[in-house]
Amino acid sequence: MSEKLNLLDVCPEFFTTGVFNPAAAILTWLKNEDAYWEYQGESSSERPHAELSGGGCSNGFIDMPAILKYPYICEILGKELGKRLKMSGVEADWVISSPYSAITFGHEVAKELGAIFGHPIKDPTDPKQKRMLWRGRLLPKGSRVLQVEELITTTSTIVEVRNAVEEVHKGKYLQWFAMVGTAVHRPALLPVVFAIPRIVALLEKEMQNYIKDKITGTTNCPYCEVGSEKLRPRDNWAELTGT
Repeated sequence: MSEKLNLLDVCPEFFTTGVFNPAAAILTWLKNEDAYWEYQGESSSERPHAELSGGGCSNGFIDMPAILKYPYICEILGKELGKRLKMSGVEADWVISSPYSAITFGHEVAKELGAIFGHPIKDPTDPKQKRMLWRGRLLPKGSRVLQVEELITTTSTIVEVRNAVEEVHKGKYLQWFAMVGTAVHRPALLPVVFAIPRIVALLEKEMQNYIKDKITGTTNCPYCEVGSEKLRPRDNWAELTGT
């Protein structure tokens, strides 16, 4: 087994020349921090699978905070995403991210874009901690706003953030970009075409999610069907990964 890297030693100066492959770097850093897992092979009762926070299931798990906690890593990836967004024609006045894992990453992207950064907070009265509230000062009328997240699985967080901002900016006519920036996008199928909003990501990785039906309570998960145990990744990492 190769020696584990100390990500504190990874500095922005390493990436000022040459060609930088952010997708490969993200995977390398995630695996280095034991923050990436993917179900291998056919579903089996002998191997567990991941349980999502909402009660659904998945065949993969990516823990971005495990690498974004390193300030230089966050700076490197934020700068790279900012460059890609500028190449896509983004000239933002504001960058908005969800709480809480995306805050430092969004801040770095805003720095690269020369924009102001802001974020909503989670509604303390919402037991599911999904609804968000805008408690900052109002954005100027007509502001060009870009949303940035550290990881995107579905559009639910995107919608919640925009709802929180728009709820207190009625009549301000904010100009949201028709794209959202992210470090990692994990859709069920690649390539993603004709999606609104368009996702600009440093790493795209196919991963399946089996969401619990609100009426029946079932997920149609092929792993559950064969008797595979579902585990919350952060609480059962050793059992899930077999390490």
